[in-house]
Amino acid sequence: MKQLYFKIFLFTSAIVLSLFSATAQKTEFGVMAGGAMYYGDIVNDFDLSTTNSSFGLFGRYRIDENVAIKGYLGYCRVGGADSNSKSEFQKNRNLAFWSDIYEGSVQIEFNFVKDIIKGRRLRNRFIPYTFIGVGAFYFNNYAFNPKTNQPVKLSTLHTEGKGYDPYSYCIPFGLGFRYKINSNVNLGIEIGARYTGTSYIDDVGGITSTYPEISKLPYELSRVMYDRSKIPKNPDTGVGYGKPGKQRGKVSINDIYATFNITLGIRLFYFKGGVLHGKDVKRYRYY
Repeated sequence: MKQLYFKIFLFTSAIVLSLFSATAQKTEFGVMAGGAMYYGDIVNDFDLSTTNSSFGLFGRYRIDENVAIKGYLGYCRVGGADSNSKSEFQKNRNLAFWSDIYEGSVQIEFNFVKDIIKGRRLRNRFIPYTFIGVGAFYFNNYAFNPKTNQPVKLSTLHTEGKGYDPYSYCIPFGLGFRYKINSNVNLGIEIGARYTGTSYIDDVGGITSTYPEISKLPYELSRVMYDRSKIPKNPDTGVGYGKPGKQRGKVSINDIYATFNITLGIRLFYFKGGVLHGKDVKRYRYY
């Protein structure tokens, strides 16, 4: 399965690169930057304080005036802490994490108004749109060791007594708009969510996950990180809040992460037959 998701990631990346080199008049490339949040077992309320950074590159190929295909390569960081939750269950559980996410996806955009460019004529400068797509991503989750306060990689610790794959698929969807400064440059805002194929971005496996038997934890560090509650452990059994079989997760759906970005797109130009295409060239008249 890991190899499958990696192949999907490479495939979507190849499509992005091919878009960069497609026919110039209908193609633009761009950058986006902004913030990212996540919804899952640790952050399940709207909380702006959990916002982290988001960056991306995209290539857009305009099929017609209403439809475009976009390739996206992006990075974002998400995270959260039970200590910030209003839930007593989460405050007692006291888990926290952060994760870097690397995504490659292909999206199809539908414009609500026609995107018409003819030379320097811009019939519609303001183009609102919606999008949906498919992609793959890799996540790299960490938390602080409560004993040493040093960062620890979580995905290799099997904190619920079993492993999981740090590669998965995602389904991006959302809304945006772009404003054409001129026929070649546009600025916009895009808000998108990603429903994912995993519940382990936060190292917690959802509402059905439970605390494991200590004997199933492979490393000493696993025994430190699986239960980070401040409730004292029994000195004889070494078990505290995280009793085997006790509910560890909270949310019944897979993890979701969302990004909200400012976008900058630039139409590509190319030379063919000694003539500059993709950009309107000023012509002088001589009498």
